[in-house]
Amino acid sequence: MSSINFSGINNNQNPQYQNKVINNNFDIEDVSILYTTEKDEHERSTFEETFNETSVSSDKDGEEFLKGLSENKESLSKDLGLSDDEYDAFSFISLALASQETGMGNENGYEEENRGLGKLARDFGKFIDVLTGGKSASSGLTQMKIYDFLKGNQISDEKKALLEKYGIKANSIVSDNLFDNPDKAAVATMVVLTSLAENYGNYKNTLDSNNKEIFQKYSSVFSENELFEKGQNVINDISEAYKKAPDEEKVKIRETLKQVMLSQNGSTIGQKGVENDFNEELQIQELNKLLAQYNVEFPAQNLDYIRFYLSSEGNEMNITEYCAYAWNKGTGETGMQFDRMLTDKIGTILSNPEDFDYDQFTVNVATLADKYAQQSTNENGIDKINSALERFK
Repeated sequence: MSSINFSGINNNQNPQYQNKVINNNFDIEDVSILYTTEKDEHERSTFEETFNETSVSSDKDGEEFLKGLSENKESLSKDLGLSDDEYDAFSFISLALASQETGMGNENGYEEENRGLGKLARDFGKFIDVLTGGKSASSGLTQMKIYDFLKGNQISDEKKALLEKYGIKANSIVSDNLFDNPDKAAVATMVVLTSLAENYGNYKNTLDSNNKEIFQKYSSVFSENELFEKGQNVINDISEAYKKAPDEEKVKIRETLKQVMLSQNGSTIGQKGVENDFNEELQIQELNKLLAQYNVEFPAQNLDYIRFYLSSEGNEMNITEYCAYAWNKGTGETGMQFDRMLTDKIGTILSNPEDFDYDQFTVNVATLADKYAQQSTNENGIDKINSALERFK
């Protein structure tokens, strides 16, 4: 079976860097431009309207973060068992996360919530949140919940020891040293990113097991190829409608299809205990209203078809997308839910890589990683990153 490449990343290299290098190697040392923004996630739109291209020396936190990546490359590569290209690939993703999460430390409110009265108010709220089952405070340019990583079981003891080796500390759920030390935040990001990438096999296993389960349900009616094609046709029809829709309606189609996927399976209108946002029948109705003008109909049966298609070989998230998804959603029980993972894949299919709203977190990080890598290679940036990290798949 073959699949269509729906990647939202622009394969044309940024003209700003086309003549900068003369070979296809890439190196974190080549990064001279940082993508910064003051706009919070809900204010962001196109790349041009959201991000500033700032020289490294003009952004103190960004410069320290980049220094943490470059100055620790030799020792951290050895400690993490990474080749030069693997290290640089993770470094570009780390920079992308810093740009996406905090605008490289320039996002409105980032400084205020980490100092003085703003921090006191945030800390109090976080203590209440943890008492009701929440996680520790996010910290640093890439917004890591570092206390949870150091004290919990999300990463191996070996990775925890590495964090401690490089001086990364978390004294409580609201107290750590990543905000004041962007270079340590960079190292911490690299350690955790590597751990997330090493979990790619579990992600694939989840896709594969559910794919087999869905096929067994329909094996008496369809062959694998037939079931695959049914799902592919559904996605193609929605994609064509999505392309024709105006920008505001595109967002509604994407978000509603995602909500259909996240709804309680088989739930019906009026069912007690099911919120409207997670009522499958209601959300399918809303989706059909949006698709009707494009002569596309979405019956409930389509859900299994697209689940099978999206979980088939070749349709999984690439390693950069997976790292971004896992950073945002986690690799625990919630993050590795089958429909949640497929929902994020839908977000990469129905995407506008020039639209940097929060709903497109995975695509945004991949797009920014591509732009960082393009400062150092004549090849397509995102392809180069994914190629360098191929062994993690």
